[in-house]
Amino acid sequence: MARFNVNVHSEYGELECVVVHTPGAEVENMSPDTVEEALYNDILSLEYARAEHAFFKGTLQKVTTVFEMKDLLIEVLDDPAARKNLLNKFRSPRVPDDCFARLSELPSAELATALIEGVEIPSKRHDANEHVEERYIIPPLYNFYFMRDASISVYNRALIGRMLNHVRRGEAAIMAAIFNHSKSVHAEGLMNPYATTLAPDMKIEGGDVHIVRDDILMIGCGLRTSMAGIEYLLEQMKPVMQKPLHILVQELPTERGSFIHLDMVFTLLGPEHCMAYKPLLESPQLRTLHILYEPGRGVSSWYEDNLVEALNSLGIGVKPIYCAGGTSLRGAMREQYHSGANFFAFAPHKILGYDRNRATIAALDQAGFAVLRAEDVAAGKVTPADYQKCVVTVHSAELVRGGGGARCMTLPISRKEVVY
Repeated sequence: MARFNVNVHSEYGELECVVVHTPGAEVENMSPDTVEEALYNDILSLEYARAEHAFFKGTLQKVTTVFEMKDLLIEVLDDPAARKNLLNKFRSPRVPDDCFARLSELPSAELATALIEGVEIPSKRHDANEHVEERYIIPPLYNFYFMRDASISVYNRALIGRMLNHVRRGEAAIMAAIFNHSKSVHAEGLMNPYATTLAPDMKIEGGDVHIVRDDILMIGCGLRTSMAGIEYLLEQMKPVMQKPLHILVQELPTERGSFIHLDMVFTLLGPEHCMAYKPLLESPQLRTLHILYEPGRGVSSWYEDNLVEALNSLGIGVKPIYCAGGTSLRGAMREQYHSGANFFAFAPHKILGYDRNRATIAALDQAGFAVLRAEDVAAGKVTPADYQKCVVTVHSAELVRGGGGARCMTLPISRKEVVY
């Protein structure tokens, strides 16, 4: 299979390569008592989640090259030096030497499964309601089907997420290993905050980082991404920027809720449209900070009226389509909670999203988006190429219980250039 270089300069350029992870047994390695620890809204059925994800992945396979994260991990583990380096990231006083030695000897496919699904404490009778650290020496990576957060393609480089929650840090270690050692995907440089000493409040996750244009980033600042994380990214970008860089920082609530990341309330669909949760744009408390870095001149900043106005001022002429249509606050709150603003563009104005958010899908229909079903696209019954604008709807009764949507489940590696 061809090797792909990281090349992402927009949120909606035609997709050339993407990484996904089909949910595995890790999502069932939790109980109702540990679901919050795993960062889920509810426990889910693996059988039904995999069936829904198959239509999602099948749609992507019709329009682009799709890598499974686990296949990339196996590729890394086939390299003895890379295997040793990655395993050391999982080593801790909680992992006995004999257990670590056994893991080291596993075939690559089995070791990949163990690192993703978790390794239980041996010789212990387990209770279903045990906390994660009481049951596992290597905790399951429950959230890995949300590929967006642990690493981010930023232009030609990869940024490793510095995760808020310890239960997700194994994801970041695996993605760093993939970008360092995979033969299938390659980045010109790796921005890895775990490789340096940083402030304890430094955090940054991919759901908050949006690539607008080769001189514009849009980043949420709230529960999962801090200003220290944004400042880290800015410092990493300064040496490679030959022209001014605009960073639009959108403030988000810092308490746990449905505003986990910026992409839960705002996503770019194409050059004409964005999907927005209306209260975000109308809130006087959640401000939009415009940071400008000019090589040779330094950094300046000021506040904008809102995110759409800030984008428009920079020549990104998007108009919002509102989650649930924007007329009912209650309806908008319900659909936003179920990832109603979280869409993934695989080409300009060709997007994937959950079918359950009926009012939001109706608003897209009214805006000229043809409504297609993922199972029909995956089966080859319809093709997005036949439409100027379309939304491909994915069954989501189970996937949504993890607390994320279509954008969350993707890691774009390469997109075609957008001509403005």
